[in-house]
Amino acid sequence: MIIGLLIIGLPLCALASAVLYLPFFLRGRKYKMPAVRHLACYALTVMLALIIFVTLLAGGITFFPDYRLLNLQPFVWVTQTYEMGFARMIQQLVSNILMFVPLGVLMPIVFPKFRSFWRLSLCALGITVLIEITQYFTGRSADIDDVIMNTVGGMLGFGIYAGFNRLLQGKSWWRKATVSAAVTARD
Repeated sequence: MIIGLLIIGLPLCALASAVLYLPFFLRGRKYKMPAVRHLACYALTVMLALIIFVTLLAGGITFFPDYRLLNLQPFVWVTQTYEMGFARMIQQLVSNILMFVPLGVLMPIVFPKFRSFWRLSLCALGITVLIEITQYFTGRSADIDDVIMNTVGGMLGFGIYAGFNRLLQGKSWWRKATVSAAVTARD
């Protein structure tokens, strides 16, 4: 699954993101946005596209599924192993955490309003709830554990961002990556 994602999903998402990001890139040139800032914005665009691809598009969409799967019992996997087996279940849980770590790192870099742990956590929670609701209506399972694990991943990503910010705040390239476009336009 992960190899397929790297071979097919990542290049598709990178290409789609390049097309989507092009107007923002051209607008950013007008404001003399630094290249490292463009890179951070593009990386966030790729990560969002990859999340959408993995959670909603890979495997197809069925708008009229024969049945719907919904788990609203948190941590049910602790007492019951899903049909997929224990090893696959653990891989699924870890993947759900890791999928949102880059989001937790990149959102505060690109959007200054998410430089608060709680705002970023609510953003990760909102995105994953939206994904799970969409999955329920498109023939996939909706699981509260996915919501929890994705949110934890966003929180871990924010912790990584905070560590990088503390270590790199004196570096000019880091300041250029984290400065907003409005500030760059005024300079």
